[in-house]
Amino acid sequence: MIQVIGFSQKKKKVFAHDSVLITAKQDTVVFYLINKIAAYTLTIDRNNAFIDREINTDEIIDTLPGIENQLKKFKARLESGNSSWNLRGLNSTTIVLKGVVEDLTEFDHQLEDYSIKLSSNNKALAKILNDSVIHTAMPNQVLQDQMDDVSFEAYKLDSIQKNILTNVNILRKRVVVALLQANDIVSDLGYMTTAKKRLMWIEEEAPLFSASPISYKKALVVVTNDALIRLGHNLSRYCKKNIGTILISVVLFVLLGIWNYLNLSRIKKKADNILVLQNLHFNVINVWVAGLFGLFMYAPLFFANPTMSVLHTCEFFRTIFLTIILIKYLTQSSKIMWIAILALWLLYAVDDVFLESAYGERWLLFWGSIVLIIVFVALLLKKKHFMGLPESPITKILVAISLLLAIGSLVCNILGRVTLTKILGETAIQSLVLGISLKIFCALILESIYMQAEAQKDGKLSSYIDFEDLKVKFKRNVWIVAILLWLLCIVRSITLYDFIKLTIINFFTESRTIGSLNFTLQNVAIFIIIVWISMIVSKFIHFLFGQRIEKTSGKRSSLGSMILLVRLTIWTIGFFIAIAASGIPIDKLSIMIGALSVGIGFGLQTIVNNLVSGIILAFEQPIQVGDQIEVGTKSGVVKEIGVRSSTIRSGDGADIIIPNGDLLSQHLINWTLQNRNRRVEFTIGISYLSNIGHAKAIIENTLAKNDKILHVPAPSIIVKELGEKNVDMSIMFWVPDLSTAGTLRSIAMISIYEALKAEGIFTKE
Repeated sequence: MIQVIGFSQKKKKVFAHDSVLITAKQDTVVFYLINKIAAYTLTIDRNNAFIDREINTDEIIDTLPGIENQLKKFKARLESGNSSWNLRGLNSTTIVLKGVVEDLTEFDHQLEDYSIKLSSNNKALAKILNDSVIHTAMPNQVLQDQMDDVSFEAYKLDSIQKNILTNVNILRKRVVVALLQANDIVSDLGYMTTAKKRLMWIEEEAPLFSASPISYKKALVVVTNDALIRLGHNLSRYCKKNIGTILISVVLFVLLGIWNYLNLSRIKKKADNILVLQNLHFNVINVWVAGLFGLFMYAPLFFANPTMSVLHTCEFFRTIFLTIILIKYLTQSSKIMWIAILALWLLYAVDDVFLESAYGERWLLFWGSIVLIIVFVALLLKKKHFMGLPESPITKILVAISLLLAIGSLVCNILGRVTLTKILGETAIQSLVLGISLKIFCALILESIYMQAEAQKDGKLSSYIDFEDLKVKFKRNVWIVAILLWLLCIVRSITLYDFIKLTIINFFTESRTIGSLNFTLQNVAIFIIIVWISMIVSKFIHFLFGQRIEKTSGKRSSLGSMILLVRLTIWTIGFFIAIAASGIPIDKLSIMIGALSVGIGFGLQTIVNNLVSGIILAFEQPIQVGDQIEVGTKSGVVKEIGVRSSTIRSGDGADIIIPNGDLLSQHLINWTLQNRNRRVEFTIGISYLSNIGHAKAIIENTLAKNDKILHVPAPSIIVKELGEKNVDMSIMFWVPDLSTAGTLRSIAMISIYEALKAEGIFTKE
């Protein structure tokens, strides 16, 4: 009985244990299935989100047909063999097609990314579809329903993804084909441009007086209409592609306009505004018109390789605003000439976007050249062009250059060199208008700086920046940049830009050898430019804070030493960046340093000594800007602590440049190292007939009433010497600022003399 009961109980225990194991296994399976369903659902949701949010081929689908049609027309025209494009047309078409190549390349990369991601998603989805679990019966209905949903969504998504991937690949194939065609056409246009440049020096068309309208395919009206339509299309396309750059230019225009407007408003509220406004010529007319003129001056610089259509459109608006600014200052005869120049500029600008020549165009250019020559000769003979503005000798030079170009254009047209006719004529008018525009633009920049100086004359900013000094220093740099821009535009206009650019690139990238050292001038130029930039930044830091140091030169300031350390840091960082950017190997650098050390040993000891002394002065700071020092026989106030030398200003106003090595090697007296206090001493003679004690009391009382001297430590009055006729008394007291020592000494002497005289005490006679 006991055994039976024991067996029965044991059997029940075993059954209970198995039940627990089965339940645990079922829970584990359910948990596993739940996790798998969640993971598959997340994968499907991510793939759906990628399709819905990231895949967008609408722009490509909308743009590609137009590009394909455009390329088809270009290709058909090239294959026909009778294309009559001129050099300007070839350059503009090449620029447009290079933009098309950039767009197609971007489309190709975009579609490639889509294809790679879709392929990856398909692999992840195939894993789900090939998993046997989704086809297995679930332990409960809820899981079964969820797994059925996963299976349904996976099959549905698989079909969608494969369909999208197929469409993406088909679209990418079209893009790649169009890209190859575009590159081929660009290459062909490059060969045609090179050939055209060679042929433009010979007779391209019949001489003007023997030319016939029959030899031209299109009339002038048709060519003009085609050019204007193409101009609109190119502008629309370029603006859409460069909307970010345009917005940046507009924002810059608004900020500069607000800045000038606020400064002008502050100036008008001042009492001396009439005197200030007399120095303004262009900004005072209308700040916003001047700003719009500036906008169309600097905006083209932000565009990468713009077409002539874009450039001429900017020039058109720039010329309009230039006329509004300038018309007030032109004489009556100059106004007539300016209107003629504007009409001629418009003629050559429109002609510059023609793709083909026309018979009427030849004669239009002929009469245009004659009028140009007449206007330029009249400008050269005329002595006064402006009212209220100084005449500039640059104007005569620009007119002379333009006259020579106009004569060349006329001769080339007569001889049948049509390409040269267009280039020289457009360059003639462009050089004059651009030169005047740059001159006015430089004046606007300098006027803006002047307005800032006058508006903020009493502000905090002027304590850091001397705008008058900035204007003087900035003027030369502005004119240098303006001349370089003028040369760049003229070189581009006469189609030599690419040739000069290629020549310069080849010159700098050609490998050169000195001994075992291989280098290129490009690396040398990079090194020099970076070091030069670091020097410019260093000078700017000194200029920025140097003005504040000068304005507080009566006070001791550690700012000079801090600026020196900052400048040294900038130079050091710039030097190492230059080494890294130019690719100078470390082993070659060690050779350079070794050679430099030999040079130092033979002839640069003094320079290096001064440089090292400058660093020591910056760290130890035995002197600071504003200190009153004496070095040898020289004395004055420290004005600047430089890297190689320092400058002190003597009492006579002379600036004395002292090498930093002398400041450390010679005895240096710093009167203001701890404070600016200084003891003043003078001697006064008292007659033997006077009461010495009473005289001393009067002197003490007089000094006690003087609140401009220090009374701690107290003034000292002692008998210095018993002379033949008088008792010499030495009077010593301290003043709070050594810069006022001479003035306070004189005041004290006069007051003591008058006090003694009033008491009947006689001084030395």
